[in-house]
Amino acid sequence: MLINFSTRNFKSIKDDMLLNLTATKRFDIKNTISAEKYGMHVLPITGIYGANGSGKSNLVSAIEFMKQKISAGDSLSATPFRFGKDEDTSPSNFSMLFIDENNLMYHYGFSINGNEIEEEWLSCYYTKRETTLFTRIKTDDNSFEYYFGNKFIKQTKEGRKYLDFITLDLASKKLLLTELAVKKANQFCQDVYNWFDKNLIVMRPDYGCPGGRLAIILNEEFRKDVSDILKKIDFDFASLDVISREVDKTYLLNNVYSATDSKEAIENSIDSKTGGIWFSATRNFRIYRQADDGRLWEDELIIKHNRADGQKAILSVAEASSGFRRMLDLVLIVLDINKDRTYVIDEIEQSLHTLISKALISMSIDNSINKKLNSQLVFITHDTNLLDTDILRKDEIQFMEKNRNDSSSYITNYAEFRTSPGQNAEKGYLSGRFGAIPFIQANLEQK
Repeated sequence: MLINFSTRNFKSIKDDMLLNLTATKRFDIKNTISAEKYGMHVLPITGIYGANGSGKSNLVSAIEFMKQKISAGDSLSATPFRFGKDEDTSPSNFSMLFIDENNLMYHYGFSINGNEIEEEWLSCYYTKRETTLFTRIKTDDNSFEYYFGNKFIKQTKEGRKYLDFITLDLASKKLLLTELAVKKANQFCQDVYNWFDKNLIVMRPDYGCPGGRLAIILNEEFRKDVSDILKKIDFDFASLDVISREVDKTYLLNNVYSATDSKEAIENSIDSKTGGIWFSATRNFRIYRQADDGRLWEDELIIKHNRADGQKAILSVAEASSGFRRMLDLVLIVLDINKDRTYVIDEIEQSLHTLISKALISMSIDNSINKKLNSQLVFITHDTNLLDTDILRKDEIQFMEKNRNDSSSYITNYAEFRTSPGQNAEKGYLSGRFGAIPFIQANLEQK
């Protein structure tokens, strides 16, 4: 469960920017997630609005960068704010406060200049009080000073001896957290790494959810659940099904994609008959797999429609509407039964009717609150019809705007504005009451 995320000096974000998902204390706690151990209530949903170019997607990029850097992204470089005096040579900062599945709250972050780590830290909260687990700070001679807390040392295999060994030659491009997690050398680091990897999901407009696509293709029951959801929001089709075709090794290698394995590694797996499942390189709804008998198969998700003659018309997913394809990815949010997942979605409304977007938001809230999954949805949107206080609390609405002096982005919460009871949030926003709207010249043809 995400409590807050902060970043500085990244793309259009110059100064410290905090995305805070804790509920405003003066409001009713209805429809919030209780973190009783830490004396707070957390928002299950947050919508971020703003003009084009205001920096909304850069906030998503900052969250995505942190996630990818942790996932062994040694060479990944941060892009600093470029319109200031000193930011080009200053480090970029990223930090996140979250509660994991074991109900332990962590604060993890790092400071990075290009792809070089300047500082890294991890702490946890057994109670409301913070306990430092480790800190790592670059010194003037480009080496690092380390501090390790007693609890951290005890959770490390071979204790301080191993930590001294692993940090002796740790490259400045590598995160200590990732190094210890991948080597399974420290339980704290493994838990934090796993939360970023599995519980924080960033979805771009072209996301193409790999795990969800795999489940839809391979699991008939899950495929039926997806069909049921799509039909409930008025997509017209008969069913989702799968067509399997036997293929040869050359065809598979020419069409397969893997984020972790080279084609040579995949070929070796095939030749040794160790098996595997791989995705299509074209990011469509096709997968490739090796059966127990060594034969190779291509499985493709297809859509069946009823014809007037009682037969079924078969369409590939590529032939479906962009809205249908988008929902095949987003429906995973509704069907996800795992607790404490946080979804961050850029342009949630892309290719979708407003009523479908509203239904998706409502189903997400139902998952989080009524089904007690404690899931969260943070979405970026231009659809002002979603700016509805019947769906969102005031503190679940954020506005992103750019400073006119230096083009830097900043964020404000709707709860910070004085409003009259019953005020129409959408109307107030479009009239410029809360900022974060484009300024359009009266005559666009004027020279």
